[in-house]
Amino acid sequence: MSQEAVTGETLLEAQFDTKVSPYFRWVGVFWLVVTVAGIPLIPFWFLISGWYGYEFHRRMSGRLTAQALEIRKGVFFRSESTIPLNRITDLRLHDDPLMRHYGIRSLKVETAGQSGQTGSEGNLVGVIDAVEFRNAVLLQRQKVLSADLTEESASPAQPGEVAGLLTEIRDILSRMERNQ
Repeated sequence: MSQEAVTGETLLEAQFDTKVSPYFRWVGVFWLVVTVAGIPLIPFWFLISGWYGYEFHRRMSGRLTAQALEIRKGVFFRSESTIPLNRITDLRLHDDPLMRHYGIRSLKVETAGQSGQTGSEGNLVGVIDAVEFRNAVLLQRQKVLSADLTEESASPAQPGEVAGLLTEIRDILSRMERNQ
């Protein structure tokens, strides 16, 4: 079974700028310089970063389907994420001085249920027309959320469910009153 059959039809495929490769080369140099101990490794980094940047760019993909955003990336440590659109809380556009120099932006996916402040659920660096891709994802997310709300309102709650919910609310309120 194909990947598309599992996750649905592709609505939009992200395209990535080739300037991602030199960007990553200089980010690596920056971190080697910052660590001071890494300075002797800079010539080796220049030797492998051309290949690494090309491979990273080649393996990076972002695909919007009707229900999810799929992100694939990595050379040595590969990751594949399928993020349901109804879990996405924000798509942040990010750039730093070096990104602005190369004319690229990063798209960071924030989700509900994301653990702590460890960063974003997904990060796509160098998306061509990042604003357009972001807007398409947010528009599709809104369609999914609207459909979810329509389904919820279409199926009325059963009398037993309502009584159970009201009992639970009553118990919570009485515990709150006792704690005051």
